[in-house]
Amino acid sequence: MTINSAFARTAAGLAIALAFAGAPAVSVHAADTAATAKSDAIPDFMQGRKMWVLSGGFQKVPGDTGYGPIDGTNKYRPKITDPVAITDNPLLQPWAKKVMDDANQKVISGIIPFNAASRCYPGGVPGVLLFPGEPMEIVQTPKEVLLMWKRDAQIRRIYLDVPHSKNPTYSWYGESVGHYENGDTLVVDTVALDDKGPLDRFRTPHTKQLHVVERFKLTNGGKRFEVLVHVEDPGTFTAPMNELVKFEQGYEYRNDHWEEDICAEAGDGLIPVPGAVPIPHATKRDF
Repeated sequence: MTINSAFARTAAGLAIALAFAGAPAVSVHAADTAATAKSDAIPDFMQGRKMWVLSGGFQKVPGDTGYGPIDGTNKYRPKITDPVAITDNPLLQPWAKKVMDDANQKVISGIIPFNAASRCYPGGVPGVLLFPGEPMEIVQTPKEVLLMWKRDAQIRRIYLDVPHSKNPTYSWYGESVGHYENGDTLVVDTVALDDKGPLDRFRTPHTKQLHVVERFKLTNGGKRFEVLVHVEDPGTFTAPMNELVKFEQGYEYRNDHWEEDICAEAGDGLIPVPGAVPIPHATKRDF
């Protein structure tokens, strides 16, 4: 038997085996290539510079068996319209529950509670995702992603494909690094968040141990996206917490384009509110 004939017999045998297995080698190779191409693809959150608007608040993640997110009660409505938190959630450490109980009593007694969006403060992470009314634009570059809120020009910077700094500086928005996954998701990891602002509309506090991972995923053919938020803060919570928030494309004049929207107009906001937390003021220029 010649080498050529032996090779021919071997090739024929492989062809028959593959035929019975129903998995031609070329198809396996094509599937691997397609999977790799999908994982390397970059999801388009810019959508031709489309604006995105909030669609509801933090929601329960389908299938999640944990106690998150922190929720509120309608017991005092319509007399009290500001959010009143449910504080018997097993997630809350005793000190955090007390802080929220005290805040609830102030709200019930008629005192105006702190709300970052209404008082022109940074929203923090993940709280800025709950900025209502005005839209958000996402700008993607090879090295970073910018989350830009029209309200007061709030901006989050997400640095792509790099590790966290060795000693990041603590701030309202912390340090965010991210990467793309599966051709439809932006994964964002945020640390170095200071403890100045609440996590949500119910004034849930946190410590500097806060660590947040967000998964921005396009849905509905790119017309919507959702953010799966994973929160860890052993100083505040007894266990990690998961929550979900959704966005849709802007569709009206107010929220389908970008324009300047100054929050702290005339020193204390467009409508000064007696008893509210004062609008932040800079004591020195940044330049």
